[in-house]
Amino acid sequence: MSPRRAIHQLVHTLSYGDAISTEVLAMQRCLEAAGFASSIFALHEHPKLKGRTRPLAALSEESEADLVLHYSLGSPLNEAYRNWRSGRRVLVYHNITPARWFRGINERVAHDIERGIAELPELCAISDRVWADSNFNVREIEVLGYVASVLDLPIDPARWDRPRNQGIFEAVRVTPGMHVLHVGRLAPNKCVDDIIKSFYFFQRYMQQASTLWLVGIDTDTELYSFGLRRLAAGLGLEDRVKFLGCLADEEVRALYEACSLYVCMSEHEGFCLPIIEAMYFGLPVIAYAAGAVPETVGNGGILVREKRHLEVAALMAEVLSDSALKDRLIESGKRRVNNFSFERFGARTVELVGALASPKTAEACGV
Repeated sequence: MSPRRAIHQLVHTLSYGDAISTEVLAMQRCLEAAGFASSIFALHEHPKLKGRTRPLAALSEESEADLVLHYSLGSPLNEAYRNWRSGRRVLVYHNITPARWFRGINERVAHDIERGIAELPELCAISDRVWADSNFNVREIEVLGYVASVLDLPIDPARWDRPRNQGIFEAVRVTPGMHVLHVGRLAPNKCVDDIIKSFYFFQRYMQQASTLWLVGIDTDTELYSFGLRRLAAGLGLEDRVKFLGCLADEEVRALYEACSLYVCMSEHEGFCLPIIEAMYFGLPVIAYAAGAVPETVGNGGILVREKRHLEVAALMAEVLSDSALKDRLIESGKRRVNNFSFERFGARTVELVGALASPKTAEACGV
């Protein structure tokens, strides 16, 4: 049997451990398993992923290939995608965080966001298909007058097939008190400051000697990160809030498996994969109901509608003191994770790729 048509992916940066890059790597494996040649073209790659991408300039050497653009901001990749004439084009919309979150934090990022928002309608128009990783993102595409299909992000077992870092696991377990976890960039839309404020009440009045573990980089958001550290110090939490930066998957796994509770207070997410990862590892989840988070959590965790920090702290304490409630949340989370299995992701990817062979309808063109 002759090899299938190549399907290549474009991503601005192949990062280590973030949601977009997790999907890019998972999609490549699914495409290759289905018989497609598939390369990843990127402007940057994380040192841990060295050799997994090809430079954008090498795309000109390709012919007779379909192209998948993972879209989240303005980028030189957009021009390469716009000029592609050697195959069909698919835009995967991962959402664009509004620029207002980065004003006063990083004006370059804010500019790239505005450029990404401005270019999105044109790129949708020239795409043969648009995919999005949540219904929340689909609705944003529909507002522009186009149609998108949902391709949920997966829990990729290949990311977690190595044993946890036992040193970190033991270090957390022998530390007294409860352990609250958040995984994600220290970016202003993530509202990590609200987690710290809620933790302040939790640690001071309900579960003394507890620790808040914050995993995530602050590249391009250093000013916000500095403010978080100043907030923690001002609340007397220097020894209770741990800023861990970027960790290896084995280290993140150790924290997922050692901590007591996962909390997310983000106000803008297009999906929020760490919530599903926390459920996968058996952590009860409390999250703020904004953006795509309610859709992601489903019935697998607790959603809060208002950021009353003392009340959030009381809820945290209730979950951790009521073993029956905690067990129900853990079981609900594990059932929710089944919707994001790698097998379902692979089948859905092949299904959507198969639909590329069908003509682009007027509806898909947004007319």
